[in-house]
This record gives sequence, C-alpha cells and structure tokens, in this order.
Amino acid sequence: MHKPSLRTIFLLISSTFTNIAIADQVVLDDGSLLKGNVKQVANGQLIMDTAFANEVTIDYARVNQITTDKKFLVELESRDRIVGKLSVDSNGQSQLSDTAFGSVNIDPKNIKNVWATDATKPQILAVQQEYQDEIKTLKADKEKEVEDLKSSYETALTALREERNRLRDPWSGSIAMGITGASGNTNRFGAHGRGELNRETDQERMNIYMEVNFQKEDGEQTANQKLAGLSLERDISEMWFARGSADFEIDDFEELDLRAIAAASLGRFFIREDDLKFKGFAGLGYRFESYSDGTNEKDPTGVLGYDVKYKMNSKLSLFHDFTYYPSFSSPGKNYLIVTNFGGEMPITEKEDWKVRASLRSKYNSQPAQDAESTDTTYQMNLVYDWD
Repeated sequence: MHKPSLRTIFLLISSTFTNIAIADQVVLDDGSLLKGNVKQVANGQLIMDTAFANEVTIDYARVNQITTDKKFLVELESRDRIVGKLSVDSNGQSQLSDTAFGSVNIDPKNIKNVWATDATKPQILAVQQEYQDEIKTLKADKEKEVEDLKSSYETALTALREERNRLRDPWSGSIAMGITGASGNTNRFGAHGRGELNRETDQERMNIYMEVNFQKEDGEQTANQKLAGLSLERDISEMWFARGSADFEIDDFEELDLRAIAAASLGRFFIREDDLKFKGFAGLGYRFESYSDGTNEKDPTGVLGYDVKYKMNSKLSLFHDFTYYPSFSSPGKNYLIVTNFGGEMPITEKEDWKVRASLRSKYNSQPAQDAESTDTTYQMNLVYDWD
C-alpha cells in the first residue's frame, strides 16, 4: 500500500481549509503549505495557530516563505529591526511590505525573530520565565533547608530531653501544715496537714497523697477526717493518656468508716503548655462505702472529671479539679462529686516555702443518717516544696 508523503498530507489539509478565512501562510522546504496565524519566530522555531491542529511548532530552518496579514516586528540576523508585513511578490521574492521605507526585499533565512508589535520580545519572555523558574528553585531549596534545620533541631531537642531525664531526679514532694486556735469565750484548736509525693517523667506522672484534718471546740471534737490516694498517668500520645486512681477517706462526722474508690480511665490534654495544663478524663470504677451503723454500699461507678493548673505569673499559681462519680445502679440519685480549688504563692527567694489557700467541697447525694450532703473544708497552709 502506498504511504502518502508529508507534503501530500499538508496539501490535503491546506486545500481542506482553503475557504476558511485564515490570515497567514507558511511554505516549507518540501513545498508543504500551512495556513493559520503566525504567533512568533524565536530560538530557531516558528509557532503558528492552525485550524486543524491548534498551535504547532516548526523548525524555522525548513521555512522558505512567510506571508502575514498584519504587521510584525521583524529582527534580522544583522540586529536590524523593521516593522511590516511579511509577503511574497509575483516573482516569488520575499519582502517586508508596508514598512516606513515601503517594500524591502529580504531573505527569510536572515530573519532571526518575529513577534507582534504589541507583545514582549520572546527572548525577554524567556529570560523572565527563567527568572521565575530560578525563584521557584531557590524557594524550594530554602524550604528544604528549613525542613532539614527543623528536623535537626527536633532530633537535637529529643536527645537533650533524653539526657535531661537521665540526669534529672523525677521525684518531688511537698508538706503542707496549718493550725488554727482561739481561747477565751471559745476554746478552739484545729490542725491540718497534707503530704504529697510526686514522680514525673516526659511520659509518666504519679501522685501519692495523705491528708489529715482535726479540730476541737470547747473540748468537743468537731472534725476528724483522713484522706489518702494514689494516681498514675501514662501518655499514649502527646495529648492522650491512660489513668488509674485509688482514693480513700475516713470521716468520723460523716459516720464514714471507709470510702474507697478505684477507677481506670482514658484522658486527654486539651491544653498542654508550660504555664497552663488542662486535661479531662472519663472511665469506669468501683466504689465501696462502710458506715458506723454497720451498713455497706458496693457499686460499680463511672468517673468523669477534669484538672486545671495555671501559673498566672512568677508569684501566683492556681489549681482546680472536679470529679464526678455516678453509681451504675442509679446514676441520677446516687452519686458523689468532689472538687478542689485554690492557689499558692512563694514567700522565699528559692520558692521552696509557699503559702497555699484552698477549698475542698464534697457532695454526697445519699449521705449517712444525720450527716449533711455537702461537706466543705477551707484551709490556709504553709507549704514546703522540694524537687
């Protein structure tokens, strides 16, 4: 089967669009004819819009003749620039017509660049594009440099933290003491103390506490309460942690021989910054209560709460926590709420001695007979901290 030549294909295409109003035409070295709109000649290539193939690019070395219907700015190999139409006379001589000098004979091979009179020179566009590409490359290199620096910083910071943890004693603690008294019309003596032992690493926090509140008024005991507890938190991720806790209480005036609550929960830090920590937790537990009248209560319980510690400035720190224990058997009727609120302020330069004011409130929806539902304790203590 005979395969048609490139010239035949171009002739067929050009004849197909003969009746279409297309302004410019280009004749190649094999006689092929292209019709369309010349856009530019630059860098040894001719770019042309055609009706059959949209934009095409042709090696300018193959061009024998160019005819245009509008004026272009033509730059010759001699660096001369002339504005005019590219045309061919009846003898086949290529010309620039409608120039300031009339018609000027030219050799198409001497044409270096052709571009529209209202357009930017192709070489300038190329330089601008090259500049933009260089800017993009520099920006990408800078971003990579920043990422590498950030990665190196985080690696070094992690190493420093690990080294600090190896050298740092994770244990700390505090002892709080307070005494109240009066004599004369009323003889009153009260004492309260609280001891805490803490262990904290980057991924784990443990707290053990014991507290005693005692008071006598006119020879009669008016308060005798003992509290103790343990909590352990271990991070699952930067914001999530697992938590286990056990709290114990004895209160003669609530006729409570023992209250013990053990719970396991899942927690999340909502804010975890050096000066502000806000976390919440929710889980399941078990509550046991034994009263002086011989009655016992045992019930699975839920646990829901939050804890906030805020260092307002170098002289004042605030704390607040809230825990809700609803009974599984009757969560709307049988529940316990415990909340603490207070603040402390250093009174020595080393900040090891502090003054702490606090309020502890407990609400029991089903208290013992002759006991109040709400039990609130106010305290002003002198605290010694050690790290």
